[in-house]
Amino acid sequence: MPETLSDRQLNRATLARQWMLERTDIAIPDAIAFLLGLQAQTTNTPYIALWNRIAGFTPGALTALITDKTLLRATTMRTTLHLHTVPDMRAIRPLMQPVLDRTFSSVAKSRAINADRHAVNHQGVSIIDEAPVTAGELGRRLLEHFPDSDPLVLAQVVQGAETLIQIPPTRIWGHGGAPLLMRIEKWIGQGLSEPIPLPELVLRYLAAYGPASVKDMQTWCGLTRLALAFEAVRGQLVEFHGEDGRVLYDLPEAPRPAPDTPAPVRFLPDYDNVFLGFADRSRLQPPYARERMVVVNGYVATFTIDGFIAGNWTIRRTKNDLTIELAPFRKLTKAEKASAEAEGLAIGALLADGAGPATIEWRPEVA
Repeated sequence: MPETLSDRQLNRATLARQWMLERTDIAIPDAIAFLLGLQAQTTNTPYIALWNRIAGFTPGALTALITDKTLLRATTMRTTLHLHTVPDMRAIRPLMQPVLDRTFSSVAKSRAINADRHAVNHQGVSIIDEAPVTAGELGRRLLEHFPDSDPLVLAQVVQGAETLIQIPPTRIWGHGGAPLLMRIEKWIGQGLSEPIPLPELVLRYLAAYGPASVKDMQTWCGLTRLALAFEAVRGQLVEFHGEDGRVLYDLPEAPRPAPDTPAPVRFLPDYDNVFLGFADRSRLQPPYARERMVVVNGYVATFTIDGFIAGNWTIRRTKNDLTIELAPFRKLTKAEKASAEAEGLAIGALLADGAGPATIEWRPEVA
């Protein structure tokens, strides 16, 4: 009979693999490759994610790797933006193409573009290859050729069909604004490769996210019918059960620390793999957090205490000051508040970027 793992045991296993029990000195590209990419929907998301995981991390180190084309930011898993190494972008993106095709076909139908998708994409490639453009500009220029269509959807058709890299100086630390887009072929001089074999992807996913279920991995990547890929490597895996009886798979030698292993406070960005990598997020999101994490145009940034989400955090900036506002989801002890404040001041210093010390402000505790 497979061993049953509690949510707390799954929490510690996941945090250990994601280097969130203790920061590591791993090289940035190696970390991103191990995690199969980093969520990158907003400019600072991957920077904060790596600051949580790598000792001595500086934003400039990541920016340099994006600028020198070691790392690429584009749409991949779940049709969302991720930051990948070049080999992973080239091998993972083609595997996700059927998901992208379904998504953007649905978008196009619901918004009724009055044009052939292949014609739209062909014209879009011509526009992008002239010079990098924003999605807004791409849509406006496509509208000149397809006047009865929605410019937003026209741009989305091209974004779904082509691997469009968000290039510097946009989408790097300290630079806001709409991202400039360039096709991968133009940016790095080579296109996509053969897709990564699904059984290999299963093993890599479990190394970074296990123990996990088939449904967890499907939610993480957006692909379906992965049971056969798990079955192909079944002999290399061990099996557990979750508290609710669901079947979980893992690599035999992967870390699964004791449930009482200390877990420091961490400030998660609005999108983070450690949370979004699962269908069942109970390993990080207790019931009281689930009730309060209402998704409205995306997730809110959260902080963890003892490894579990305990509240959300927001930034308030003025010309000379930066305040970290903390809103707990449960009543915190004095020690827990002190730990959260210390980590909050640390990430505040990162976000202030030399502009001065940050301050902490607590919102009323939930009764």
